[in-house]
Amino acid sequence: MKLSTFICAAITTASIAVSSSVFAHGVEVPQGSKRIQIFKDAASMPIASMNEPGVNAYFEDIVGSSDPHAPISCGMFKIEKGNPLVYTFDYDDTKIITDGHIYFDDGEQKVKGEVGDVLFFPKGSTVSFSSDDYGVAHACGQRKLF
Repeated sequence: MKLSTFICAAITTASIAVSSSVFAHGVEVPQGSKRIQIFKDAASMPIASMNEPGVNAYFEDIVGSSDPHAPISCGMFKIEKGNPLVYTFDYDDTKIITDGHIYFDDGEQKVKGEVGDVLFFPKGSTVSFSSDDYGVAHACGQRKLF
């Protein structure tokens, strides 16, 4: 094998490994960075299970800031038909429905979020998430990466 072919193969392998790890754990953007970050086709990336027994819920961080005073993290959330996910927010959060639909219940109201809807969850709120099929949402909250 030529050295140039070996180097090219090594760079390609490293790029794939770095690209996979970017989506597996989210990327923290260095404080003070002025560079645009792009994550191509993030809506179709695999989303990790939230590991809640009996609940078909998934969440994956994509990117977050490193600002210690006002952190922000964004990722993808998915829930499928099954038991609801009950979650108490210790940070302000938003969800933008990108596919399917999700039911949100805070104990006072139950709403059906559909594609294009934006929901805001204030810090301290407890919300039950469910779907009779599935729903996917972009999530953005004032928290550090998980």
